Amino acid sequence: MVGIVLFFLIVAAVNRNRIYFIRGKIQYGRGNLDEAIKLIRKAVNSGRASIEATASYGFLLFKTGHLEEAEEVLVKAVQKSGTADQRNYAKSNLALVLWKKGNIDEALAMLKEVISEYKTTAVYGSLGYIAIEKGDLDYAMKINLEAYDYNPDDPIILDNLAHLYHLTGDFEKASELFEKLIEKNPRFPEAYYDYGSYLEDTGKYEKAFEMYGRALSCPFYFNSTITKDQVSERRDKVKSLIKTT
Repeated sequence: MVGIVLFFLIVAAVNRNRIYFIRGKIQYGRGNLDEAIKLIRKAVNSGRASIEATASYGFLLFKTGHLEEAEEVLVKAVQKSGTADQRNYAKSNLALVLWKKGNIDEALAMLKEVISEYKTTAVYGSLGYIAIEKGDLDYAMKINLEAYDYNPDDPIILDNLAHLYHLTGDFEKASELFEKLIEKNPRFPEAYYDYGSYLEDTGKYEKAFEMYGRALSCPFYFNSTITKDQVSERRDKVKSLIKTT
């Protein structure tokens, strides 16, 4: 009888933790990061959380700037992973922490390893961006084209490839992809900032000014690759160019 009661208590605890995780994901989808962290932390602190919940908690810590704690959580998630998919999911988030800490080579190597056996839109987005930042444009083009083939509708993948075409001077393809991207009304500032940079380089200052303004209306997080100050400076620059043309 005691064993049966204990069994049901364990099942109830597991289900409760699952509910915390699901509620946390819902709050994250709504942009309520603080509430998402509180809920997912409850699931993780129970000791019975899934690897998905633990790695997601690590990512949220990373996104809110708690690098050391995020790294600790994600390293444990990698170590406790029972399957290759679990391990790769945790590593794909750990790589972002390494990148933000300035270890871009290690982050890039880890994501290359992950993508070889765990292809997801999120991993392609992270790898595509970090490859561009690393400056190996040949590899960056290869992986971003592969990412686009995998998911041609994802805003981050679209932004990466459009930005890369801009960097490599293929303005026609850049324009096509940026227009497709903006139609999706992305919720991250880099999309509008990158398009604004392209428009600025092509002399379309008023449109660039508009895009920089839209970038500033987006939420900025610790993992954002640009700052509000950067965007404001570019917007002020094109504003002065508009006045002189």
